[in-house]
Amino acid sequence: MKIPYLLCSALFLIASTAAKAGEWELSAEGYAQGLYGYAATPHRFDEQNKNNHGVGKGEINLSAAYDFDDDYRLSFNLDINGGIDRELKAYNQGVWGEEAYVIADSPYGRFMLGQTFNVDAQFHESAPTTGALASNNDVVDFISNPNWKRNKKTTKFATLNSTHINTDGVAAKASYITPEIYGTMLGFTYVPDAYNRRGLINKHASYEKDGGFIASVYTEQDLDFAEIKASLGYAEFHDDDKEMSASLQISRGNWTLGGGYRKTYIDGKETRPTPVTEQTPELFDNYREGEAWNAGIGYEIGPFKTSLSYFEAKASRTDNKDRIVTFSNQYQVNKYVEVYAAAAHVDFEGQDNNQGYAFVTGIGVTF
Repeated sequence: MKIPYLLCSALFLIASTAAKAGEWELSAEGYAQGLYGYAATPHRFDEQNKNNHGVGKGEINLSAAYDFDDDYRLSFNLDINGGIDRELKAYNQGVWGEEAYVIADSPYGRFMLGQTFNVDAQFHESAPTTGALASNNDVVDFISNPNWKRNKKTTKFATLNSTHINTDGVAAKASYITPEIYGTMLGFTYVPDAYNRRGLINKHASYEKDGGFIASVYTEQDLDFAEIKASLGYAEFHDDDKEMSASLQISRGNWTLGGGYRKTYIDGKETRPTPVTEQTPELFDNYREGEAWNAGIGYEIGPFKTSLSYFEAKASRTDNKDRIVTFSNQYQVNKYVEVYAAAAHVDFEGQDNNQGYAFVTGIGVTF
């Protein structure tokens, strides 16, 4: 884990020497969100849920960039993020985390080194979402999913929680993205150690230290009557699983229609099974054989955005299944402030079940 930081320091020294006559462009920006939600659930599920619950999250993005000329650019980036009372303690350090990385742009493409998402996660376009419930991890802050657990004691993903490849989270990695040709780019990622708290892997799994690679293609095309964005991805995580993903968005005027799909599978016999323990409970890595898909529609006019989406994930060898319907709205009050109103219905099935409605409101500040 120390290697990316050493390389970043070396690149910084080299760039400083090469850019004696130039000036660095420094940037600092971020956001903060505060949300309140009410959960309406059947009485038999009351013990699993807090009827009234508030959460907070935020991020600060720091960067130093230098343009050598019109074709070459180098930037050093540090993103610090965190949350308060979130259901999944999925930041690098639990309730907070960091992402340190370098980006080098040239006529030969983009090179990225450090704590970043893989190329498929960067390329993936699926159901449009917005506001307070923009991701599945936001929804389970208010109605917990027994299939998804990430805290100090337990890491369990009995089903997938996204349609993009996120098994490796922001584990340290190296990525390369080709120059754009006719609106199309190829991307490749190598991950020497795929475990990361923002991903799906349990640190006590037998394959925790294993690496992987991800390849993805992205295209954006103007078809006169509409604009489309699409991606295809493939990943192999050694002794963990193999994964495929696809996404498509079609936009016309103020409307956007989109969806995504992901499948995971173990190719052949389990080579290094992990015994069931308190740290690795039953079905803790059941996500390795399953599928997920979503579909949705979004509309934007002036300062107002709205979206309606459906997400479903199911395991291939068990009955674990998730269904999430989300209706989310966002209004931009001014340059810095936005307000949210959202509702969701969930139905989670597995060893334990949970279902109900969540109604969420809140405010966000960008700076």
